[in-house]
Amino acid sequence: PFPAPPHPPPPSQSPPCEASRPRAPRTLPWPPGPGEAGPEQSEASRYGRYLLIDSQGLPYTVLVEEAGAAGERAGLRKLYCCPVCSRTFEYLSYLQRHSITHSEHKPHVCRACGKAFKRTSHLERHKYTHAGRKPHQCPICQRSFRDAGELAHHQRVHTGERPFQCEDCHMRFGERNTLQRHIRRKHRQQPPTP
Repeated sequence: PFPAPPHPPPPSQSPPCEASRPRAPRTLPWPPGPGEAGPEQSEASRYGRYLLIDSQGLPYTVLVEEAGAAGERAGLRKLYCCPVCSRTFEYLSYLQRHSITHSEHKPHVCRACGKAFKRTSHLERHKYTHAGRKPHQCPICQRSFRDAGELAHHQRVHTGERPFQCEDCHMRFGERNTLQRHIRRKHRQQPPTP
């Protein structure tokens, strides 16, 4: 009932996902706005339209009010798909943040040693190595760590917690790498040596 959009959505809006494609249509803001984060943050609210992709992958447009009502009835949700691993995200900004994991681009460089990182948070954590700063202290033995994850890992020494379980024999391990080594050694058939 509405005119077709003036141009197709750009490919950066996420390709369809066969593995995780919903049966109900998915909604995308139309036309895409700067940042393409959704109608509440983009120009899409100014246009008052959604581009809908039906279950056969065909695009059509509806008014925002109709998309909201139809979306509630049909269980519509925004869906952005990673072209590399097919993981889906509700917001394009989440997909963009995730896509860094597949990239070799490391734009954040340490001024002290030149080591490069994909994320700012990883660079910030790395800077602790130069400063000698270890702000996370174990309340039991007072050993200090650079980040909270390292402290949580260390505390398993005191608690005896073994959160990683083998699916084959149900043995439990305190560290993921120990579980992985166990699986390689005990459960994976090794090819015979000539």
